[in-house]
Amino acid sequence: MLIFISGNSKSGKSSFAEKKLCELESIFTPLNPPSRGDLKIYLATSKVYDSEFLKRIENHKLMRKDKNFITIEKSENLHEILNLIPENSFVLLESLSTLAANEKFHENKILDNKIVFEKIYSEISEINSKVKVLILVSDDIFSDGIFYDYMTEQYIKLLGDLHVKFASESDEVYEIFSSIIIKL
Repeated sequence: MLIFISGNSKSGKSSFAEKKLCELESIFTPLNPPSRGDLKIYLATSKVYDSEFLKRIENHKLMRKDKNFITIEKSENLHEILNLIPENSFVLLESLSTLAANEKFHENKILDNKIVFEKIYSEISEINSKVKVLILVSDDIFSDGIFYDYMTEQYIKLLGDLHVKFASESDEVYEIFSSIIIKL
């Protein structure tokens, strides 16, 4: 099962995604105690850039402290951790927008959108093929009405293409704005 969640910054999308994953885990494994294959994995794609961002990451960790998530931190090259994700597990990937930025602007190089799109799509599809539930969380960065420089516009286009692709393949799609959850 693939679920796609998008929303603006600090809209409540992370807490909604965590709650949704926990609900689905209880539906899929109501009578059986969790086995290795029934793990809840939080796949964190952020890099720590400054103390404010570190504080935000620590707040996210506190939010899921009692939810029995195993955290895997991987900011790019998801293929390198595929073996750490057991079959039939429950995975929350936070966030697609951060992963796209990390992959596009890789080690002071700016990579082509098509290459980055195919890489991300392939790696996430491989994860999705082996797990019970994959929830993708991403940011809505498309409605501020600002015109950006060429490279930023290319990143926005990449993220938009990823949104369209994953939303079209998802079993459920949600948009969250200021804690208002809209199921599409």
